[in-house]
Amino acid sequence: MSRFTDIANPVFLLTLLRYVRVFSGVIATTFLVPAHSSELVGYAASYSANYNGIAITAKYQLKQLDADTYSETSEANSIFGKITEKAQFELNTLDQLIPRSYHYKRSLMGVSRRESQLFDWNAGQLTYTKNDTSNVVPVTQGTLDLMTHKLQIRRDLKAAESIFSYSVMSRDKRKQYNYEVIASEVLTTSLGPLNTTKLRRVVNQDKKRETIIWLADDWEFLIVKLSHLENGDSHELNITKGQIAGRDIVPLEIIQASES
Repeated sequence: MSRFTDIANPVFLLTLLRYVRVFSGVIATTFLVPAHSSELVGYAASYSANYNGIAITAKYQLKQLDADTYSETSEANSIFGKITEKAQFELNTLDQLIPRSYHYKRSLMGVSRRESQLFDWNAGQLTYTKNDTSNVVPVTQGTLDLMTHKLQIRRDLKAAESIFSYSVMSRDKRKQYNYEVIASEVLTTSLGPLNTTKLRRVVNQDKKRETIIWLADDWEFLIVKLSHLENGDSHELNITKGQIAGRDIVPLEIIQASES
């Protein structure tokens, strides 16, 4: 089979976009706040990856809409497809993250797929819609969505917690997402060396996949690298540009020079 036939194959293209979503799902909330803060720190970041010779770029941004409501957007692109995500959530008076809505759109060779989650906490239910089909399921207090649970990881890292286990609504099903800290590491990036915490998502070994995440300790634990291994294939996503609260990320040696 020729390389053109390979990349034009629908199975390959779906795999490519699934790979993009793996990254967008993990990177989507790459900022951290103090454990007892009344506000979240805005950020903007860009990343690059490569899947079987196909370049992938991704951009992420957090904006504050009003006193306690935030919007986060992500966009991942390749020459064959595009994925966009948008979530809105609140930080309540008890400093808890409360998801409100999540929207996902995937476009593959002109064919689109849309998904959304709408949380109704008064009724204790979630409305999940895929294209034109909706399903209403119960949801319990403390449950997060794909974006907010990543933010809670970083809040827990900042608070020096040791257990990272979260109840998450993925589509219309509740799942438990578990992580563990495996190392501290000075990581070489395109921005220069950075102090990082190395985190791993814990999954059943039978699934034959592993996700490792590096988060920048000096930059509100922004994700700077992600490695995904599945069925023997390994792929990486790396940061190319980043800002925290409007401040450009700079390498470790510049931080050390400014402190000396």
